[in-house]
Amino acid sequence: MTETKTSKSFIVSMILAAVSPFAQAADKCNALVMSGGGSNGAWEIGVIWGLLHSGNPTDFEWDYLTGISAGSINTAGLVGWAVGDELNATEWLSNTFNDLHDSDIWTKYPEGLAKSVLERPSLLDDAPALEFLKGLLA
Repeated sequence: MTETKTSKSFIVSMILAAVSPFAQAADKCNALVMSGGGSNGAWEIGVIWGLLHSGNPTDFEWDYLTGISAGSINTAGLVGWAVGDELNATEWLSNTFNDLHDSDIWTKYPEGLAKSVLERPSLLDDAPALEFLKGLLA
């Protein structure tokens, strides 16, 4: 394991140890930590959905949520749900991703690729992503 991964694991462990006394259940403290990776965010929700539907949902109640990049989008979608309502939360977020299209996240600039390269900060307009995130949080 690299030094960076070891350091990050240590930091996460220390944070969880520091906040665990404040967990709702005295006998356990579950944290859901999600990584990034674009469309891997939808995959993560699929895995969680599968765990909740194949096992005992109470085994997967989380007291803390965190994520980076796509994982932070998942976190934003799940954070408003109460502990014990994870099944409904993952069904809702799974359906949200299932109905998502590229055009909900990005579009091509109307002036075309060549002009976008010279005059835009990126090749694609990601303004729809901001609207998607606002809807997710609403």
